[in-house]
Amino acid sequence: FLVKTCLMIILLLSDMGLNSSVEFDDFVKGDTSENSKNILVLMFGLQLVVQISTFLVLFLMMGDTYLFRVGLLGVLAKQFTGVLLIHPFYIAYTMFIGGYRVNEMHKDTTIITLWELPYFIPLSIVHKIVASIYYIANLRSTIKLGSPLYYNKDAWVEIFYDANRDTKRIE
Repeated sequence: FLVKTCLMIILLLSDMGLNSSVEFDDFVKGDTSENSKNILVLMFGLQLVVQISTFLVLFLMMGDTYLFRVGLLGVLAKQFTGVLLIHPFYIAYTMFIGGYRVNEMHKDTTIITLWELPYFIPLSIVHKIVASIYYIANLRSTIKLGSPLYYNKDAWVEIFYDANRDTKRIE
């Protein structure tokens, strides 16, 4: 668990670093050759690989739980609904804004003129807000998955037993 937690933190910090540099650093520095423009595409691709890897690490962490091992995926998904929903949204939004940025930069737009485009600033602000929610959701889920409850059969049997007993009392 410790290795996966460390990997999750490294991936989140990597995404944070890419997120904070890709829109502000001029990787091509006035060089308009095709090779310099490919650096933008590589940085964009690297950010998507980091985000997909983050999801895979989260999935591997969930795969170690008792609920996952016995096939109670619905119960596990209810426990982590927020983070499971934010992942595809954040990846799709990153693809959209990254594609927009790469497309504009391939039109010989500079970093300065990129920020002068009418939709780029609002798109970037929303992306940073969604990224913050994404980071918080992943960190909270990682901490939550550190709880021994998710790996203990007896605890879940007791929870289901109590839930069924309470349901029978109501009837």
